[in-house]
Amino acid sequence: MKSSGKVITIVFLVFLASSSLVRLAYVPAFGHFVILLHDVSPGYMEQLREITNVISAYGFQNETYLLVIPNHGGEKPLCKYPAFVRFLEMLEREGYHIELHGYNHIGEEFNCNASTAEEKLELGLREFKKCGLPFPEYFIAPRYSMSSDALGVLLSHNITVIGKDFIYFPDGRIEPVYNHEYTWYIPDFLVPYQLLSAESAYSHINGTFILSVHPVAVNNDAGMTFLRRFLRFVRKKDWS
Repeated sequence: MKSSGKVITIVFLVFLASSSLVRLAYVPAFGHFVILLHDVSPGYMEQLREITNVISAYGFQNETYLLVIPNHGGEKPLCKYPAFVRFLEMLEREGYHIELHGYNHIGEEFNCNASTAEEKLELGLREFKKCGLPFPEYFIAPRYSMSSDALGVLLSHNITVIGKDFIYFPDGRIEPVYNHEYTWYIPDFLVPYQLLSAESAYSHINGTFILSVHPVAVNNDAGMTFLRRFLRFVRKKDWS
């Protein structure tokens, strides 16, 4: 019974990914595959080092976007952590992209009015500039929660906003995306199922396949096993 349930799930994923009714975006800047590494902040430095070591081992630095929190919890402004900023600079030199993930990541901070969004964005950009980090091209709101007013503010600054199901471009385009996280505190027994799901989706989606990863949530044996095996699969498929 369990096996038939798995087959039904995978068949549905394949149908959804290949259906002409679902026109998933192909983002030229990303290509077919991109990794979004969320919650990049000083408190997770060791976890981030472990994750990026795996990503680098498979050669996916250029496909990885680091979603940096400028002042995590209102208590960790980046510039007070020079070792962490140097770590980010090293990753950027290797090909990783530095992007913006809210300001303090407290609650649904960008589910707000335009003036508050403008203020928070300015604080985040100021922290980036103070640390010598590049102006971001992409933004993800904490918990993907964003008001239409806040969205307008980000787009007016020529920043592309990535949501859970859509990507919003400064030129006004809105396109559906495949953005999935397979490693949120998964137990060992789910690794084969998650791999099968991810490999099937990757093989049949015509648009950009977005793999989201969170530090801590992925940093267990099951999560890291999935990450290594899936990146190996993608690399082998791309090179075949």
